[in-house]
Amino acid sequence: MACTRCTFGLILVYNLCIGNITPPVGNTLFVAIKVGDTSLAKTIPYMLWYYLAILIGLMLVTYLPFFSMGLPMAAGLV
Repeated sequence: MACTRCTFGLILVYNLCIGNITPPVGNTLFVAIKVGDTSLAKTIPYMLWYYLAILIGLMLVTYLPFFSMGLPMAAGLV
């Protein structure tokens, strides 16, 4: 059985990273827009595929334990 605390920590960090690049709070996204001298309206259409890939990755890590615990189990940490 996989360590539930380890899995919870991984899912928590994954969600925090997603929150850091998605509006309305997405600090990293807004810094990138300012540095790139562009607007949010021009950036979001390019980010939609990226958001979709991130959400699929989140679902894999959350619901399939191999993706979240495979590497720690292979290293003998769990």
